[in-house]
Amino acid sequence: MKIRLWVSAFLVLAIFLAGCSNKKDGDATVVKIGVVGEPQKVIWDAVKKNLAADGDKIELSFISFTDGIIANQALKDKELDFTLFQHYAFLNQEIADKGYDFAVIGEALVAPLSVYSKKITDINQIKDGDSIAIPNNTTNAGRALKVLERAGLIEVDASKGYLPTVQDITANKHNLKIKEVDPALIPSLLPDLAAGITNAGIAIDNGLSPITDAIFSIPVDPNDDNIKPYINIFVARAADKDNETYSKIVKAYRQDNVAKAMLDEYKGALVPAWNYTK
Repeated sequence: MKIRLWVSAFLVLAIFLAGCSNKKDGDATVVKIGVVGEPQKVIWDAVKKNLAADGDKIELSFISFTDGIIANQALKDKELDFTLFQHYAFLNQEIADKGYDFAVIGEALVAPLSVYSKKITDINQIKDGDSIAIPNNTTNAGRALKVLERAGLIEVDASKGYLPTVQDITANKHNLKIKEVDPALIPSLLPDLAAGITNAGIAIDNGLSPITDAIFSIPVDPNDDNIKPYINIFVARAADKDNETYSKIVKAYRQDNVAKAMLDEYKGALVPAWNYTK
């Protein structure tokens, strides 16, 4: 298993060699958190401040994976205490496929998946026969199709839930050509397409704003049935769902200063799943 380790400046390498779950470093409790990619430093710095202000002696140790499937296996194998990288739709698919005994211990954020274009300024300008690019990975492809359905461009088989495929399109009134490609390439392909759908982080890396440049987005409302499956969540083993230390970390995360840090730093690529006003 190839993993990249990112450790808080307050920790030492020995943390990663110790057994999992709440081992002591001095008088502090060490918690191992699995993430995909690098942890969002600005966000977690704010979380640490909140923990310190509450007098909680908790050290956060981050283990970074390149693949969420591997991260979930590590959680199951007790190499992690909990994870923060996946949304409900991904978790539910993992549980269905592998039978994991996991529990959601809190909601964190939404990473909007929006429609971008270099040719049109409104989703209603899509014409018959236009080509639209969507991500070629299962979870985001399904989510992109649901975005197009919400925009009124297609309909998908409702029985497929939140992970439909292109083959599950049941109505396509504009006879759109849906092209599945690497999401990182979609911004560079926009000049040759009517539109493309990609992750907010990729959009920002390519000079696109999810707030001002997207021609269609599903409004971020955690209570919206179309958004709920895509809220990124804290996930622990079911046996640890009431762990007091983990609950303190979730509480420290879901605070106003963390929301401000998230919105200021990521400019709409990440949106808090609590107390959010656009």
